[in-house]
Amino acid sequence: MAKAGLLFVGTDDGLVLFSNPNEIGRWLRIGQPFRGHALRAVWAQPDNPLTVLASAEGLGVQRSQDGGQSWEPLFGWAAAAIVGQPQAPGQVFALGDDAVFASRDAGASWEARSVGAAGLGALVAGPRELYVAAGAEVLHSEDAGESWARLGGPLPAPVGGLALHPQTPGLLYAVSGARLYAFGPAEHDWQPLHGAPAARGPLAALPGKQPALLLAAAGGGVARSDDNGASWSSVQAESMLDVLAPAGYHVDVAFAGGQAGQLLISSDRGRSWQVVKQDLPPIRSVAAARLL
Repeated sequence: MAKAGLLFVGTDDGLVLFSNPNEIGRWLRIGQPFRGHALRAVWAQPDNPLTVLASAEGLGVQRSQDGGQSWEPLFGWAAAAIVGQPQAPGQVFALGDDAVFASRDAGASWEARSVGAAGLGALVAGPRELYVAAGAEVLHSEDAGESWARLGGPLPAPVGGLALHPQTPGLLYAVSGARLYAFGPAEHDWQPLHGAPAARGPLAALPGKQPALLLAAAGGGVARSDDNGASWSSVQAESMLDVLAPAGYHVDVAFAGGQAGQLLISSDRGRSWQVVKQDLPPIRSVAAARLL
């Protein structure tokens, strides 16, 4: 099979599938399963992107092994987030109301891991640690969700986004009350990043020699920092974004989308953005993969 880029775009009207044959930059629409259902989360296995997990309201968590052409139900409830663990392609976590479900085989089997808190929100996985937001608190686990501990004290407001620094173990960023905070490996509590712009919620960190932090700005567009949040530049101010999704197959590429139904791509680490597709239903989640 020829090399192709794959996009799985979760919207308020199903999961929209796109393919970029031979990676020529032309994204073709190839399907839209789960029409009539809002997609809360989507994940594609990095080393085998034909295996896809999707969380649909009213349908629960579904699994595909053929790139989204056919599906089998896994859970009757819809997960708020589905994330994979770096360096372990088959390790994936699904977020329930008061538990994290863990799979070591890309969703074929699952184990429930109680968090001991309700109202779980943002979820992020590092090479060894797992972090989850519970209201205004952030909990972390060093054993794939078997046990949990609070990370610092509570933040001022419910956490709207989490991101790990890709090169500094233990450095975590959180959005709370439209402000950006950081918790470093030598810190005992959350520290506000005073130079960061007002945040809408989602944020992402791009790896590379000089990691880039991307933040969905409250006034629209993306704020970008390549010095750990000390200074920021603003780009693509035309649209309000609810999703920031790095492409795991390339350190320079990221996707974004939101209520306007406009899907954006950046191929230069968030410095500039181009429209991939528009007039889509409101976008809730994006997973990007490469099929070799």
